[in-house]
Amino acid sequence: MVRSFLNYLLPDDEYKRIRILYFLAEAAVIATGLLFVYSFVNLYWLQWEFPGGTFTALLTAVGVMIYTYVRYSISGIEHTNVSNQKQYTRQGRVNLKKVLLFGLLLFVFTLISKGVPDSWLEALDIIGPTVLAMIFMFTLDYVSLKRSYKKNREILDD
Repeated sequence: MVRSFLNYLLPDDEYKRIRILYFLAEAAVIATGLLFVYSFVNLYWLQWEFPGGTFTALLTAVGVMIYTYVRYSISGIEHTNVSNQKQYTRQGRVNLKKVLLFGLLLFVFTLISKGVPDSWLEALDIIGPTVLAMIFMFTLDYVSLKRSYKKNREILDD
């Protein structure tokens, strides 16, 4: 095994480890290409007044994380232990509880950072992104579970 700090972040399952490394590499190549295009276009053509290097760096880091998470979720390798209907149902409930806990924590942290809303628009500014994040997370978890279940059933049928 290669010595790297990534060993602490990646799963022990060798197949999952390799796939995640591929997803990270794909994300890095895409991010590098987009940064080169952005730099070229900005330097020679448009000369945008973009909010700065910090915003671009954060956007790139978040983009790499989102790409990797989405690719991992839709690959069907997340739930290796789900191979029958009972396990599928149980994991679906676990995923729902995880999404609800995430939504509650996001709501509380947003409420703490923005303060108690004084108007409907301020309340919507807290509730809206929380609900959208929960829908996004639930959808990815559902797709991941469904694909994992299907993939595991195919492996068992062979």
